[in-house]
Amino acid sequence: MKKIILAALLVTAAAGTIFAAGSKKTSKKQTTLSFMLNSPELTEYYKQCFAEYEKETGVKINADILQNDYQTVLKTRINSGDIPDLFLTSAYNDNKVYRDYEYNLDKEPFMKNVQQAILSSVMLDGHVTGYPFVVQSHSFIYNKALFKKAGITKLPETYAEYEAVCQKLTAAGIQPFSTGFAEWWVLPQTTYPAMSDAYNGDYDKLFKDIENGRLKFGDLPQIDSALDLIDMIKKYGGNKPMESTFDIQVSDFANGKVAMIHQGSWAEASIRAVNPTIDMGYLKTPRKDGKGVIAVESNLTFRVYKDSKNRAAALAFLNWLSTSDYGRKWIPDVVKQISPLKGASAPDTQLAKETAQAQSDKITCPWWIFKGPDGIEQPFGTAFQNYAAGTASRAETKTALTRLFADAYDVE
Repeated sequence: MKKIILAALLVTAAAGTIFAAGSKKTSKKQTTLSFMLNSPELTEYYKQCFAEYEKETGVKINADILQNDYQTVLKTRINSGDIPDLFLTSAYNDNKVYRDYEYNLDKEPFMKNVQQAILSSVMLDGHVTGYPFVVQSHSFIYNKALFKKAGITKLPETYAEYEAVCQKLTAAGIQPFSTGFAEWWVLPQTTYPAMSDAYNGDYDKLFKDIENGRLKFGDLPQIDSALDLIDMIKKYGGNKPMESTFDIQVSDFANGKVAMIHQGSWAEASIRAVNPTIDMGYLKTPRKDGKGVIAVESNLTFRVYKDSKNRAAALAFLNWLSTSDYGRKWIPDVVKQISPLKGASAPDTQLAKETAQAQSDKITCPWWIFKGPDGIEQPFGTAFQNYAAGTASRAETKTALTRLFADAYDVE
C-alpha cells in the first residue's frame, strides 16, 4: 500500500517498515516499547500517535509495520522468543491462536471505556483477550456523480440490479469497476460478505460442521454467488483486471475513471488525498438471499504479551489511548475512522457516517471468515484470486476451498 516517508528514524527491512517515534532526551533510563502492527496505510497516523505519547510520557515506541505475510512473520518472531510487547492481530479465532501469549484485560480499568457490544469479538472463555482497535467497514464504494451522470436513480442491491447498473454505466462511457484483483486480500473482502447468508448467519455452527465432517465448504450454495460476483466485476473491470492493485483502485476511483471499487473505510483518506471533494458512498454487497449488506467489524485487535518485561508500560499505553484527550480523539479525528470507545466523537467522513447508518439500519454482516481456522484468510483469498485469473475453474475452486478447510481442521 501507500508508502509514507517518516520524519522520525526510518529503516526499511525485509520484514517491513521499522520506525522509532520521537527523540525526547531524558536523564533516566528511557522505557522503549516494541510494537508489531499491520495496516501500513496507517503508518503516518501511528507515527503521530507514538510521537505524542513520547512527548507526554517520555516512553518511546519502536514499531515494526508490515502487510504481506504479517501473520507468518509474527508467528516466526513468537516462536523464536522475539515477542513484541504489544502486537496487532485479528479477533475471533486469533483469540485462541494467541491464548498462550496474550494478557487478559478483564481487570484493567480502562476497558470500561470500550463499548460492550464490541467486546464480543475479543472474548474467549469469559475473558477479554485483547483491545479492539478500530471499527472498520467495507463494501462497494460508488461515485455519486458518475451514477447521476449515467441516470442511475435506484442503488443496486441484487445481482440483477448490479448487472443493470453496469450496463447503464458502460453505455454512458464509464467503466463500472476497478477490481483490485492483484491484491490477494481484496478477494476475501469481496467474497465473504456475498456469502454471509450461509447457515442463516450461524457461523459457529458452519465451522463446527466442517470440523466434524458434516459439511464440505465447497458445497455451500453461496460460493456460486461469490463466483458470480467475481465474474461480474471482472467483466466490467477493464482490460487488465488482474493487474489492478489497491493504489490503482484509489487512483481510478478518485480520478473519476471508474464508478465503483470494493474497498473499506480505510480507503477514504487515500481517495481524498487525490480528490478532496469527491462525493462517495457505500452500496450493499449482493447476496443469494437478495438482502444486501455492508461488512462492519472491530477486527483489528491489540494484544499485550503476558510475559513482557514491559507489560505494565504496554498497559499504560492502552490506558492513555482510552482515557487521554489525544488518545480518545486519535481514531475519529486523526485516523478518521470509527472508535470503539464509549462516547467517542464520530469521524467527519462520508464512509464512517454511512457505516453508522448501516449499523442503525441493521444491514451489516460481521467479518465472519475470521471465526474460521487459523490463517485461513490468505489461502481463502488466493483460491478466489486463481478463479479470477482463469487458472482455476468453478469446480476446481470449490474443490480447492473444500480441501483448504478440510486440511485446516484435519478432516479426511
